[in-house]
Amino acid sequence: MANDYDNTDKGAAFKPFDTQRLILQGKINSNGNEMKTVLVKDQTRDGKTLIEVYEKVGVLFENDKKGNENAPDYTGPLNMRRIAAWKRVKDGNPYMTFSVSDNQQRDNQQQQSRSSLDNDDIPF
Repeated sequence: MANDYDNTDKGAAFKPFDTQRLILQGKINSNGNEMKTVLVKDQTRDGKTLIEVYEKVGVLFENDKKGNENAPDYTGPLNMRRIAAWKRVKDGNPYMTFSVSDNQQRDNQQQQSRSSLDNDDIPF
């Protein structure tokens, strides 16, 4: 199946369903780990009310595109990686697309560390 769609390290976000509503935000401590959370009230297809609990996994900051219109509109950290986001509109409906990649700054620092280790004389 060489033509299977691969959505690894990609994603999209759309406006909430009419049944969804952000109701609360806060923190939960689970086994000593504090998690930032939001609660979204929703309902099942048969109309039963439920509250979904979401945990913060990253953050997006507005990006200075510096004249490059193809650059992401937002970037930020996501679970020790980097997320980039582009604003889009289709049929008058706004949405965002995402791309997740390795953290470039951390990768550059690791490469510089390796480079300096390779160039240093061993002191014995």
